[in-house]
Amino acid sequence: MAISIEDIQKLPPKYKILIGVALFALLGYFYFFYFLQPAMEKKTKLEESLGNLQRQIIARQGVVRQIAQHKKDIAMLEENLKMALNKLPENKEIPGLLRSASEAGTTAGLEFLLFEPMKSTPKEFYAEIPVKIKIKGGFHDIARFFDAVSNLPRIVNVTNMKMGDAVKGEDDKNVLTVDCYLKTYMFLEQKEEKAEKKPDEAKKKK
Repeated sequence: MAISIEDIQKLPPKYKILIGVALFALLGYFYFFYFLQPAMEKKTKLEESLGNLQRQIIARQGVVRQIAQHKKDIAMLEENLKMALNKLPENKEIPGLLRSASEAGTTAGLEFLLFEPMKSTPKEFYAEIPVKIKIKGGFHDIARFFDAVSNLPRIVNVTNMKMGDAVKGEDDKNVLTVDCYLKTYMFLEQKEEKAEKKPDEAKKKK
C-alpha cells in the first residue's frame, strides 16, 4: 500500500520527525558515497600530484643552480688555464729563459758548478724541460736566487733540491752547495705533441 503525503501529514509529530531524520540520513548517505567521497579521493590525488610536481620543480631548480655553478667553475678553470698557458714559454723562448735564470744566479752572487739542460719530457699538452744545476754560495744569496727564479715572467720551478753541509768560505762566511733542478714547461701544439710521442712509441715497438 502506497503512502501519500496526506498520510504523512496525519501522522503524529514524533513520527514525522523520525521520517525527516531518516530521509536526511538517507540523503546524507547518498551524498557522501556518490558526491563527497569521490570528491575527497580526487582531492587527495590532486594533492599528491601537486606534491610530486613541487618536488620535481625543487629538484630541477637545484639542477639548474648546479648547472649555473658548473658553468661558472668551468669559466674560471678556462681562465686559469689561459693564464697558465700564457706563462708557459714557447720553444724559441727557452734559451732566453734559461739565460735569465742563469743571470739571476750570477746577480745573486752564486757560482754555477753545473748548468745542464736535460731532455724534455712530454706530458698531456705540455713538455717539461728540466735543467740540472749545482750552485755554490751563501744561504741568503741562494734564497735570493730562488726568489728571482719564482718571479720570472714564465713558469720556472725549483725541484729535487739537495743541500750540502755549510763550509767556511772567504770572510768566514758559510758557503752552501745545492743540487737541484730548474723546471720550465712548454705548451705543445698538436703537431709538436705527436712529434714528441713518436720516439717513445718507436721504443715501445722495439
